[in-house]
Amino acid sequence: MTKRNGPTTHDSLYHYAFTLSRQIPWLADASGKVVEVGPGWREWIGQPPEALVGNGWVKLVHPDDLPRLVEARRESIAAGAPYQCEYRIRMADGSYRWCRSSSAARRDETGSVAFWYGTTEDIHDRKEAELALQGHADVLEMVAAGQPIGEILSALCGLAEVQLPGARCSVLLYDAETGLLRHGAAPSLPPAYNAAIDGLEVGPNVGSCGTAVYLRDSVIVSDIASDPFWAHWRDLALAHGLRACWSTPIFSRSGEVLGTFGFYYGESRAPSSDEMERMEAVLHLAVLVLERQRSDVALRESEEHHRHSVELNPQISWTADPQGNLLDISSRWRDLTGMDLREALGFGWSRALHPDDAPTSLSRWSRAVEAGEGLDMDYRLRMVDGTYRWFRSRAAPRRSRDGAIIRWYGAVEDIHDRKLTEETLRWAAHHDDLTGLANRRLFRERLQEALAPAPGSSRVTGLLVMDLDHLKQINDRFGHDAGDALLREFAQRLRHAARPGDTVARLGGDEFAVLLPEIAGEWDVAAMAQTILTRMQEPLKRNGKLLDCRTSIGGTVSAGLAMSSEELQKQADLALYRSKTSGRGSFRMFVTTMREESQRTASALEVAARAVASDWIVPFYQPKVTLATGALAGFEALLRWHHPRGGIQSPETIAPAFNDTELGTAIGERMRSCILRDIRAWLDAGLTFGRIAINASAAEFRRDNYAERVLEDLRWMNVPAQCLEVEVTESVFLGSGAEYVERALRTLCAEGVTIALDDFGTGYASLSHLKRYPVDAIKIDRSFVAGLETDADDAAIVRALLNLGRNLGIEVVAEGVENAFQATLLQRMSCDLVQGYHFGRPMPPGDVPPFITSWTGV
Repeated sequence: MTKRNGPTTHDSLYHYAFTLSRQIPWLADASGKVVEVGPGWREWIGQPPEALVGNGWVKLVHPDDLPRLVEARRESIAAGAPYQCEYRIRMADGSYRWCRSSSAARRDETGSVAFWYGTTEDIHDRKEAELALQGHADVLEMVAAGQPIGEILSALCGLAEVQLPGARCSVLLYDAETGLLRHGAAPSLPPAYNAAIDGLEVGPNVGSCGTAVYLRDSVIVSDIASDPFWAHWRDLALAHGLRACWSTPIFSRSGEVLGTFGFYYGESRAPSSDEMERMEAVLHLAVLVLERQRSDVALRESEEHHRHSVELNPQISWTADPQGNLLDISSRWRDLTGMDLREALGFGWSRALHPDDAPTSLSRWSRAVEAGEGLDMDYRLRMVDGTYRWFRSRAAPRRSRDGAIIRWYGAVEDIHDRKLTEETLRWAAHHDDLTGLANRRLFRERLQEALAPAPGSSRVTGLLVMDLDHLKQINDRFGHDAGDALLREFAQRLRHAARPGDTVARLGGDEFAVLLPEIAGEWDVAAMAQTILTRMQEPLKRNGKLLDCRTSIGGTVSAGLAMSSEELQKQADLALYRSKTSGRGSFRMFVTTMREESQRTASALEVAARAVASDWIVPFYQPKVTLATGALAGFEALLRWHHPRGGIQSPETIAPAFNDTELGTAIGERMRSCILRDIRAWLDAGLTFGRIAINASAAEFRRDNYAERVLEDLRWMNVPAQCLEVEVTESVFLGSGAEYVERALRTLCAEGVTIALDDFGTGYASLSHLKRYPVDAIKIDRSFVAGLETDADDAAIVRALLNLGRNLGIEVVAEGVENAFQATLLQRMSCDLVQGYHFGRPMPPGDVPPFITSWTGV
């Protein structure tokens, strides 16, 4: 461990802060290697601090989390930026706990990173609580959606296995009529084992589950091989690798056995107190699932068996005449509503209906009486204390032999608690829990409803989709709590911007949508987008920090009655993509050319991916000539790709791939590999070829390791850096990853690679780039060279660029020289280098050596 000299007050304060901090501090050198850690590590994970110095701590990280953590640290160290990462770390007993590490750089007076301060804190309980809460929510959503009981129980077993690592869980359902335990779910147990215990009898010494039901208590068997409860089932369990089984009976609220929850392990062991608590938590959820399932089964059976019965529900029974006038009602009616029984007769009972439910309820009852059909409906009734509760009313007619209705019989059942539970579950299944907005499921339902054709209607539906522009940066810089606060504020502002009847939804992550039904046209969508952009201009103030709320928006409107929700959303997504690529914080409306461009882009990306995978990418070389001497100065490597049937193709057909991070980088690496292999061959052959220029796309700079990859390839192929020139266009300075370009170019320049600025004079910021970046050469765009003979303005521009290059000491290359007259004009203007069909067309690698040996100058 690093020692500090000089017992100053400052050092003493540092020492005690380092020792007593609840967060475990550590110190690393500029390269990220740990040099000192706080003593809390020993108490927490049972390892001495010395074992963690250097990269020793890496051995304790969970294998599933290590790649993500290493990448986060690598990016942080490379950029000198703070980082924060959550991962699991191994304790002395071999278990893993969740922790969160944070780090920030300390710089010296030159601005270089001197060392890194860091802290690590235990977040295991919070993390597991989050995972458990999500698992519970998923199971509850399945219950609310009415999914099959087998699927719900399988999901419940999966949740339990996450809560108790190493366990393989089983739910057996108790059949009270037969006294047997039947298979419910056990997704991680062998099917043969599940089949063998399906129909297990209840009694003493019947394994863990049969005994648990018999004893009506938990049965913990830590060693199946020796426990007498397993005497008749031991061989079966051991044959399937099961060594321990803990079983807990599942009771209904009334105390009836519903089934058992079993936890199997592959080694002999007993549960800890913490595991017992986790078993209990999962057990409560199992009770809810099985009681709801039993309730649904019982309800269906009741409806089937008592459909024509007088007593549909014994709570509040009633009778009515054939015309639907109430004749009699149970005294419970007065107890609940406070309404006198005589006042309720006829249609007097309807005065207790909730005002919002009365029209629909009375209408449905009238239709049932008229049609002579049974009735089943829900409504709210006013109670004696003035509050309202939900009830379910069911009725059926009794007929004479000739089919005439003699009387109506019905019952009213209090379903208030169940109704509230269903509404809560339904709300949770259709809304985002963080923002309270409609979720993706509800949004799709509303969108389909809005687009459903209505007879004689020509209504138009509008849609806006949007992304928060800087959520990732805020999460990285201020933490996810700040990001969540921003999402909630963004959602609140969207609510205030929307009209009554609009649907505001969070589709996931930082993606939101506003559905605008019944609008006049595109101008309504544009007006809403502008309102949202205006509301998001003001940043969110939180804990003294300003969080950027700005957003990019894409919009569209439905066109025609046959338009699908998928097509409308696709249009809005295309408009959003155009908004983000044309400058964030803006709005774009969909136009048909966006779809055509998207299709062309998708097709080009598909072709490019196949070209990379099939090794079709090849370089062609075009010579550069020194005008003053006529000597070859080098070649520019131009991308071509070889279609197996179409032959050599130009790069324009796959141009969109150059801006795709994955494909653009892959194409660049393929080109660089081929070019360096060719250079190595020409060097070995003793050829003199000058510099070979390669083109670098903006996509290749987005990972902040472009320079290192180029230099590594040069070393691998044993090619001197002086043989290579990197050409960039202005687009690399303006797009995503532009912050990495300057470092990359300076790193290459320092190693001897020259830098050329291509298509010079066609961008608005070229002169500032000459000042900021290490540029060795500028290339005059071919559009100016083409006009040398006929356009005085083009000639003046070329002359000005040549003077600029001479004054700055930068080499100037003229592209697109097609004839001798252009070459002569450029020679008179003292142009350094030229390139074009007049001197040589792009040629495959095999043609370069004979071209060099046969070159006689110009």
